[in-house]
Amino acid sequence: MDDDLPTDFQVIVVGTGMVESIVAAACSRIGKNVLHLDSSDHYGGLWASYNFDGLQKFIKEVNENPKRQVQVYNLAEKWYIEKELPQEENKEGEEKAEDAKPEPPKKLWSQTNFASEYRKFNIDMTPKLLFSRGPLVELLISSNIARYAEFRCVTRVLTWLNDRLMPVPCSRADVFATEAVGIVEKRQLMKMLTSIVGYNEEEMQNEFKDWNEKSFKEYLTHKGLTPNLIHYVLFAIAGGTNNMPCLEGVKECKKFLMSLGRYGNTPFLWPMYGSGELPQCFCRLCAVFGGVYCLNRPIDKVETKTIDEGKTVVTIESKSKTLNCDHLVIGINECPKDLISPEPAEGCDISKAVFITNGTIMKSEKEPLTLLRFPPITDDDNAVTVLEVGPATGSCPKGLFVVYFITNKVKDAESDLLPIAEKIFDMSGGDQSAESEKPKCLWSLFYNVKDTSAPVDSMNDSVHVCSGPDAGLDFDRAVEQAEQIFKKICPGEEFLPRAPDPEEIVFEDDVTHGPEFQREHEEEAEGDAPK
Repeated sequence: MDDDLPTDFQVIVVGTGMVESIVAAACSRIGKNVLHLDSSDHYGGLWASYNFDGLQKFIKEVNENPKRQVQVYNLAEKWYIEKELPQEENKEGEEKAEDAKPEPPKKLWSQTNFASEYRKFNIDMTPKLLFSRGPLVELLISSNIARYAEFRCVTRVLTWLNDRLMPVPCSRADVFATEAVGIVEKRQLMKMLTSIVGYNEEEMQNEFKDWNEKSFKEYLTHKGLTPNLIHYVLFAIAGGTNNMPCLEGVKECKKFLMSLGRYGNTPFLWPMYGSGELPQCFCRLCAVFGGVYCLNRPIDKVETKTIDEGKTVVTIESKSKTLNCDHLVIGINECPKDLISPEPAEGCDISKAVFITNGTIMKSEKEPLTLLRFPPITDDDNAVTVLEVGPATGSCPKGLFVVYFITNKVKDAESDLLPIAEKIFDMSGGDQSAESEKPKCLWSLFYNVKDTSAPVDSMNDSVHVCSGPDAGLDFDRAVEQAEQIFKKICPGEEFLPRAPDPEEIVFEDDVTHGPEFQREHEEEAEGDAPK
């Protein structure tokens, strides 16, 4: 491939994160000549999904060579199960399985079991949901990229109230069916939510102009909502904290409410096989329209030079080959520091954790797909987003659940998230077959990620730097930045127009031509011709 790789492209994209992949697809779709490189042997970068073996390699790489993954630190992995199951336990489990046919016992897991079923895991580095009427869903539909992906609806939204997990009433039917709030409270809640949905942007600005310096909690209290209702609206629907600005809280509530009812009982969708599938969907479209892909291709050097008539060309040294392009789109973690504007970007690093458990955090008749918005425990803490996915999403083997925790960093990932994990999991590592109110944690991983989500300016107009993932619940910032970069590269062009389905594409060589049209006098002349 090295020998055959052309040297001149209109756009070269370095990194296969979400923003980079959307830009690559958009440029290729309108006919730009695109080369897409990645220094890793897989797609996604920090947006990737790993099987369990791939995740173990990632952990080993971070621990042994931190310079390869400078954005990930404070990584702490822990097992709560034995390396091998004792032989007696195995036999006992088999005997039980024969006797109790209606309800087979829970499978007992060991580290060896995890290793043998590693392909059944898809564990996300950046787990996110899609609002069903959010920018990414609309883009996937309008561009026809949705055909490359599958989704499942989030089945329930939970919150932590009165020291226990509680379901959040999402729809009108839920509000009137729930026993967690009284009749008067139900009417108050419906009136509040209905008024928020009815505001357009201008009305919202006018309505809340006197609340610019006040918190959303103060506004809800002013409206006479009870502490119970304030908890539901502030923490569970808006996903905020006690200090959340009023207008931001209203906008988050409206975003939540506007996405209700499109695909399910909650506003959210989860990509099958993990969020790491989505960058690959955009890469696939880029390749369909002629984009060239090279993984395992690190870049050694980036320079810009001015040629004839003042035109700037970006040159890239990669594996002893010089590549030239009009525009370079590059992930912030791959970008040489001398190309980034020296202005410091404000940001708070992210604390994350992944847990693998032997049951769901709150029992349900069918396998749930859960969003839990955990309110701050103290005033100094941040709210924590918890996502629980099961085997039906292609995330783990049958009998297990994968649970993600995400919050803004205060101390470090373990200090920030372990107190919450201990409230909803059994972290003792005891007998897996013993009855427990909480699911048993079998494995955990805590880590911090540097926040590189703030927009970054380049020192050169031909170099476009893509931000990394943020701590937010959705992909909105990634879509917004990708569109901004595309418009700089291709001003006036449509951003990701609809791609045709395969059956709509007709190649000239495949067409069976019919008889040519002939006028009447030509046919008569042919009829009179001697035979």
